[in-house]
Amino acid sequence: MATTPSLMGEVGPEQWDAEYRRTGRVVFRPRRRALLSRRVLLSWAVTIVPAIGTFDEWDTRGTWFYIRVVGILFLLGVAVAETTRILRGQPLLLVDTTGIRLGKAYVQWSSIATIGTPVKSFWSDHIPVHLTAEDADDLDIPREIVDDLPAFAAWLTHLHTEHP
Repeated sequence: MATTPSLMGEVGPEQWDAEYRRTGRVVFRPRRRALLSRRVLLSWAVTIVPAIGTFDEWDTRGTWFYIRVVGILFLLGVAVAETTRILRGQPLLLVDTTGIRLGKAYVQWSSIATIGTPVKSFWSDHIPVHLTAEDADDLDIPREIVDDLPAFAAWLTHLHTEHP
C-alpha cells in the first residue's frame, strides 16, 4: 500500500527510502499537528492577549486605543497567515535525485556540504542543511514537516553520500 504524500512526515526511514527508490522522489507536506506548534500557538496568543485589554476600553477611544487596534490587526494578519500557510500544505518539502526543495528554495546535492544534527530552539526545531558556498544561508527543515528529525537527518545524510 502506497503512503500518501501528506503522511510521509509521520512514517519512518524505511517508507521514505522505499518511496525514493520506487519513484525517485519523496514529497513531504506539513503535518496537521503543526497547527499546534509553538510558532502558531504563540502567534495567536500574542494577538489575543492584547486584544482583551484593548476592547475593555471601548468607551474611551483615545489615540492609544486606535494605535493598539492597528497593532492587533497586524498581529491578527500574521496569525491568520501562519495558520493558512500550514492548512494549504506550505512549505512543501521535496527530496529527489537532484536535490532538496523546501518551498521555493532549491539545493542540489552537490551544493550540500553536510546535513546537520537536529537543533532544538524555543521557536522551532529544525535540521540545518549546510551548503558549500560560504555566502549561502543554510536550508532549515522544520519539525512541522517531519516528526522524527534524527531519523530524517540520518536518511538525508545517507542520500547525500550517494550523490557526490
